[in-house]
Amino acid sequence: MSRKETELGIILAKIADELNITDTMYDKAVQSYIAVGNWIGDGLDFTVEIMPQGSMNLGTTVRPINESDDYDIDLVCLLHEGWQLDARTIKELVGKRLKENAMYKKKLDEGSRCWKMSYDGFHMDILPCVPKERLFIKDNHTEIRLTHKNNDGTYSDKYSNPHGYKLWFINQMLNVYKNLSEKYAIENRTIIDEVPIYKVRTPLQQSIQLLKRHRDIMFAGKDDIAPISIIITTLAAKAYNNETDLYEALHNILDNMPNYIENRNGISWVENPVMANENFADKWQHHPEKKKSFFSWLEQAKLDLLIKPIDMYGIDTIGKHYKTVIGDLPVNRALNALGDEKKQARSSSSLYINGLAGGISTTTDTSSKKIKEHTFFGS
Repeated sequence: MSRKETELGIILAKIADELNITDTMYDKAVQSYIAVGNWIGDGLDFTVEIMPQGSMNLGTTVRPINESDDYDIDLVCLLHEGWQLDARTIKELVGKRLKENAMYKKKLDEGSRCWKMSYDGFHMDILPCVPKERLFIKDNHTEIRLTHKNNDGTYSDKYSNPHGYKLWFINQMLNVYKNLSEKYAIENRTIIDEVPIYKVRTPLQQSIQLLKRHRDIMFAGKDDIAPISIIITTLAAKAYNNETDLYEALHNILDNMPNYIENRNGISWVENPVMANENFADKWQHHPEKKKSFFSWLEQAKLDLLIKPIDMYGIDTIGKHYKTVIGDLPVNRALNALGDEKKQARSSSSLYINGLAGGISTTTDTSSKKIKEHTFFGS
């Protein structure tokens, strides 16, 4: 990799971290859903387990473009002993219990599969479900049966495996994930098993956040044709090769995502890695505009995130470009953080000038010369 690519990776990593929800936002969400789980569990004759799913479960949550808007938290509400319950009962048991709490009742709305509650800053989507088979055993039997309320008021069974998907996702980045988890555990004096996934920040997680935000900007107001997050996440995870540099990881992901879109008898197929009969791209067959949008987005993401910036000089020029494709607020925060780091590096005599055209950075190579600490403050 060139020095320019490495430094673009550093800039992109800072931006990705600024797209992530803050520790405060995360802690508030966790406290809220634990309280909901306790309320449901105390009123039902089942062992109730509340678990995050989707981006909250993978450490790939992205703040809304307008950061004053709410972000979504997707939760599974598992009734452990309820495997024989019919679809209607699964949904209504959880809804009835939530309505018994005056505060929750005010927040509550019903979706086709979830109970939705609005909080200050986020929405909580609670998915009632039961084990697909008699038992739900983490790391072994983790498929769940959920419920879908049809337009005519009838209910039907659907199936998913969010816990199994999380394990698969971690396995796709296992080498880097282990190393970063160990580092975090040592620095924070905790054990590896207690490190939250969103704290780890692998290049795969950061790449997915950048891609989702680029998607959000490109398809603002066109949600019906925007590439869906589960397709982006799955293809990115399949293409990721445990790169430790974000620029290299993102380059590899964008180049190789199409290789994991199968053609099954003329049908485009993005396989759910933990439920082989599920096609995440099932809507492409009847809505070809969705498939077209995916591939046009993929090419634009390459241009906007990688190809155009590599030919730009100066962090201000690069930052101005990234603001147009990622958004002002996260890029501004990232550039400010990089500026603060460079000031600190200069004061500690660890800042380098990279040749005649490379600019200033805290990285070094054989052509770099150290800049002396600036100690002249006038008289």
